[in-house]
Amino acid sequence: MRSPAADPSPDATTTATTATATATATTSAAAPKTGSPLTPVPRAEAFRRACRYEWRHLAGLRSTWVLLGVAAVLSLLTGITVLLDVDAGGPPMGAAAVADIVTWAPLATQVPALCFFLLVLGTGPVSTDLVRGAARTTWLAVNGRGTAYAAKCLVGFLVGAATATAGALLGSLSSALVLAASGAAQPEWGRVVVPALRFGLWMGCWALLCLALVSLIRSRIIPVLFLCMWPLIVERLLGGLLGRIPGLDGIGGLLPFAAGRAMLTDVSAYPADDRPFARALVGSDLATVPATGLFCLYTVLIAAAGCWAYCRRDATSG
Repeated sequence: MRSPAADPSPDATTTATTATATATATTSAAAPKTGSPLTPVPRAEAFRRACRYEWRHLAGLRSTWVLLGVAAVLSLLTGITVLLDVDAGGPPMGAAAVADIVTWAPLATQVPALCFFLLVLGTGPVSTDLVRGAARTTWLAVNGRGTAYAAKCLVGFLVGAATATAGALLGSLSSALVLAASGAAQPEWGRVVVPALRFGLWMGCWALLCLALVSLIRSRIIPVLFLCMWPLIVERLLGGLLGRIPGLDGIGGLLPFAAGRAMLTDVSAYPADDRPFARALVGSDLATVPATGLFCLYTVLIAAAGCWAYCRRDATSG
């Protein structure tokens, strides 16, 4: 006589059969078919998918839209600040002064104030990988970390440049409306277009610098502190110290953010009486065109170093 324990119930038999069938189907699906090797995803397609992922990741965060909304509101409030510098019956404001206002006052604050709002968006793509560990498996989806890093750079650059350009446009529209309502003369808006475009390029480079520093330092907090302190304090002190070394006079004007300030502010566009003070705030004798090239060169070099740091921990096939 068989014991009750040795006689399986119908439910237990059905469950075991289902589990066996599922395991067999899974094994069959996972096993590659003979004679049909897996086709690797083309690099261009992998890059497109990675860019789409990065954009969806940013667009899916509520903080992204909150920051962009705050930036839009502050850009619209630019018109109120214009009234502080213009007389209703006086001459129109200079184009250089208006350009400084609509590009978030880089002359007074040493970097555009918009930088501090975009720090989270700039550092987020790589710092998220550090927290979630997603970077360890990116090679499975996008043909290597190099493709993932390039996608992060492109999306970050476009978001930073588009945000800055849209902010300058909103600020210009707000300023024009406020000046018209107050009866003040309009500045030469045509001379504000080029500074606004340089502002967009500058903010795109800022997003790349944020990405690169997070990749190099592998931290979420230290790069933010570095980006806040270096252009405002550290670089000025370093430039002053280097200038005391014989043969290095004026080297401070060639440092990264000194070139960045010269890129944003065309000192030659100010009245002759205001140029010495504006040049002292900029801290560089470079004209806007060579300053733009130098700042972009610094950005490319730092972004390349960040790519090396990001890719050297890539997974291997072994």
